Amino acid sequence: MKYYVANLKRTIVKVKSCKADYLVKAQSLSIKKAERLMSRMSIGLQSQLLKDGVSVTEMLGIQLEIEEEQLNAWRKMVAYIRKNDQPIHIQR
Repeated sequence: MKYYVANLKRTIVKVKSCKADYLVKAQSLSIKKAERLMSRMSIGLQSQLLKDGVSVTEMLGIQLEIEEEQLNAWRKMVAYIRKNDQPIHIQR
């Protein structure tokens, strides 16, 4: 079972694997883009995935999936704010 940090609150979510289309995207990345993607991955996630014996390509696919989920959540939040015309209040 593989783990990754799913949101900004650092909660750990169990996943079996990334989706096939993310693996295809990960395989098509240049070395430079793959390095940048890996640099954005949390150390805890990298350590856990390496410990579980996950390939580098699958690690990249998981990170791509995480980033897309985060981007979609951000887009929903922005759409909600724009719809309701409310000021942004970020809690930390």
